[in-house]
Amino acid sequence: MRLVAGIFTLGVAFGALAFSASEAHAEVRSVVFPVAGQFSFRNDFGEPRGDGTRTHTGTDIIAAKMTPVVAAADGSITFIAIPQASWGYSITIRDADGYFYRYLHLNNDTPGTDDGVGGEQNAYAPGLNRGSNVKRGQVVGWVGDSGNAESTVAHLHFEIRAPGGTINPYDSLYAAAGGNGTGVFTAPEVQGDEGSIEMEEQFVIRRQLQEGMIERDILGLHQELTTLGFYTGAIIELFTAETREAVRHFQVAKKITPSGIADAETRKAISVGLKNPPLASGTTTPLPAPSGAELWLGASGERVRALQAKLKELGFFRVEPTGYFGPLTQAAVIAFQTARGIDPVGFVGPKTKAALDAGTVGETPGEISSFVFKSNLEEGMRSEEVRELQLTLTRKGHYANEATGYFGPLTRGAVIEFQKAKGVDPVGVVGPKTRAALNAP
Repeated sequence: MRLVAGIFTLGVAFGALAFSASEAHAEVRSVVFPVAGQFSFRNDFGEPRGDGTRTHTGTDIIAAKMTPVVAAADGSITFIAIPQASWGYSITIRDADGYFYRYLHLNNDTPGTDDGVGGEQNAYAPGLNRGSNVKRGQVVGWVGDSGNAESTVAHLHFEIRAPGGTINPYDSLYAAAGGNGTGVFTAPEVQGDEGSIEMEEQFVIRRQLQEGMIERDILGLHQELTTLGFYTGAIIELFTAETREAVRHFQVAKKITPSGIADAETRKAISVGLKNPPLASGTTTPLPAPSGAELWLGASGERVRALQAKLKELGFFRVEPTGYFGPLTQAAVIAFQTARGIDPVGFVGPKTKAALDAGTVGETPGEISSFVFKSNLEEGMRSEEVRELQLTLTRKGHYANEATGYFGPLTRGAVIEFQKAKGVDPVGVVGPKTRAALNAP
């Protein structure tokens, strides 16, 4: 049973920590990055807030709603907002050195909506209470826009409070993110050019999946668990209670802590199992072929390598061909199918093969869109024009994901790539110059 007096204890929990940004001192803490998924952030500590009446005492980490939020350090929970506070759902963790890590604006929506009535079960991981101990990297909740962040893009407001004063968390976050020399870090869709099977697997296991999440990556998880014999349900994008139990059964079989969460360790074990899925005969096979498929998830060989080479030539595949049809290849096939008006099923059938055989860079029939961009577009927006932006960026070889209509970090990264290619200031926002480049033949 969780403590319900969260707001009542606010003075005790936070009162002694009422530091201002001007009192901050420089220090880098060794922390786990608190958002487990695609994200971006900048050094916005100390910026004015509330029309200049206060300063920002944390770092805003932009990420998609329902992205898992994890404990930055081993510690115990000293505060958990139940019911929701004016600043939204929040949680505070204290480590053994007396440092406090504050997480604000956790999710308050029913997954897949913006209804504001998702409740604590969609804000915090199950079983957490005031006094609960947590481990570095343990999921504690999900990114959202609760409280006074309802009118903003989904993000995590993250703070570090030291025994002797507040800390600008930017340097600690920058170090935890691996550093990229720009002060802005976006978890990559694909980076590097090693072109190995392991590269695809690392991308897969980087993302943690759990109950309530809705995303295309869960389709692959369902099919993988089906192939390994742990799941018999529908192959859908929603992580259900049935998915959770299938994951738990897999974890028990592999002697992994049965959390029901498809975390890094679990997804790595799944990837290893898929290399040589066992059969009664002792032979191995790729994933079952969908009806009408010629190449599909789990396939390997020279035909897959040729597919990847063609997708790369057309701008849909960003690493060197590996010969293994993994989730990155599947995402590239879906992006290609979407751009060519083919049902985005994620495997190569006769229509997709014909389109690939006929395709040339920028010259595929039906590729040119008559859509005219008229509005400024930026991160956090959701509209049909954003969807057209994603489709256009796909056709131009800068976006290799589903056209959702939501302008998130991946779309912003694609816009920046497009702007660099067109000699436009790479700010990640679609303004007049970028619109003109998009509208050009």
